[in-house]
Amino acid sequence: MPRLLLINPSIAYKSIGIVRATAWPPLNLPYLAAVTPRHYQIEVLDENIKPFEYRHADIVGITALTASVYRAYQISQIYRKQGIPTVMGGIHVSMMPEEAAHFCDAVVIGEAESIWPKVLEDFEAGHLQKRYKGSWANLETLPLPRRDILQNPYYRWSSMQTSRGCPMNCSFCSVTAFNGRRFRRRPLDAVIEELEQIPQKWVGLTDDNIIGYGKKDMEWTHAFFSRILAKGIKKVFFTQTSIIFGEDRELIRLAARAGLKIVFVGVESVNSNTLQAYRKGINLEHLHHGRYKELIARIRKEGIVFHGAFVLGSDEDDRSVFHSTLQFIKSSHIDVLQITKLTPLPGTQVWKALHEAGRILNQNFPKAWNEYRLSRLVFKPAQMSIEEAYEGFHYLRKAYYSMWQTVKRTLSTLFATKSLTSTFIAYKINSSYRKAFRSSELYQLYNRPNLKKKFGP
Repeated sequence: MPRLLLINPSIAYKSIGIVRATAWPPLNLPYLAAVTPRHYQIEVLDENIKPFEYRHADIVGITALTASVYRAYQISQIYRKQGIPTVMGGIHVSMMPEEAAHFCDAVVIGEAESIWPKVLEDFEAGHLQKRYKGSWANLETLPLPRRDILQNPYYRWSSMQTSRGCPMNCSFCSVTAFNGRRFRRRPLDAVIEELEQIPQKWVGLTDDNIIGYGKKDMEWTHAFFSRILAKGIKKVFFTQTSIIFGEDRELIRLAARAGLKIVFVGVESVNSNTLQAYRKGINLEHLHHGRYKELIARIRKEGIVFHGAFVLGSDEDDRSVFHSTLQFIKSSHIDVLQITKLTPLPGTQVWKALHEAGRILNQNFPKAWNEYRLSRLVFKPAQMSIEEAYEGFHYLRKAYYSMWQTVKRTLSTLFATKSLTSTFIAYKINSSYRKAFRSSELYQLYNRPNLKKKFGP
């Protein structure tokens, strides 16, 4: 019985924030396990929950994000030195296959489910190829992921996916390049069957946008939450969506009754020029019409926490963006904040433009990928110095995470949502982000007394 070891390497510096209360199990490895022939003995090593220890295997599969790929290359080399073939895949490897090929025996590009059985067949025949290209999976026939291979007791949350692909083409996002511009939805019956098998009470729906991109997809979402209620499924849900979710009052109420407690929405920016550069037309329209506050309030009123994500540091931003963003966050009563620096991830339009212009600061790849964790500047914005940008981020985050603002925000979440569960979730996620902020080496470097005067009104 051949032994297959699947590895999810850790990000060297968890500066966005991760604690056990908010840890998410990987889905890609359980999906690979689901299409692996049954005669394989499968083991998973998730380095985010358990330190790496060498384990013997006959073949090793490693997935990686950009921020974790250098670590993935290191682990791959450990096994290659022992003569054990390594196969690498994931979004970074798919965008940079030539680079990855130097550090492993085989590269899988794109969605791997369609090609993985062929990889293992070639391995058993002793003819492993250097490169494999997977096609976009047919979600009608996609098997259920094998969660039994994970250390399930560790994860408070489970992960589930109901769709893949995105017709949008945001300049800083590589989802379109990896999963395609067509939004593909799984059959509702299969999704409900999987949901009933998930042991955890708390479930993260990892779709990029649970409501999809049209009337048919919105109807599917209505049917999904209706089916949960009809079958009496008792779960607590986290999902990603767009601000358009707030326009459908019936769906908000339905989703809340079905257990939805938090929505992650990419607000991205309060700067119109930045939204244009990001190609976020939907956001720009709602910003121009001043509808954000109304829609956020509507979502919160039904007991759902609003988790707003912002990406600052574009060429269109100057240092005033930090205070204007902070004022928007406060006045909109955003319950949970994720604020990141614009990062040119491989496969994105931002990467292509900055790389071709020679504006990437550290070219010492692959080690430089450690800096691509959304909390470091890897290029200089056009209208700010790097020093100013780091100071501005510190000013905004220190104000948001202050003790007084934390108390006010927690009470606001409780009074608006009237839900202890929603308030608890918001508090724990914010605590994770705050812990990462306070423990970062940048905190001591930029914790300066004059920042409020420099960036404030």
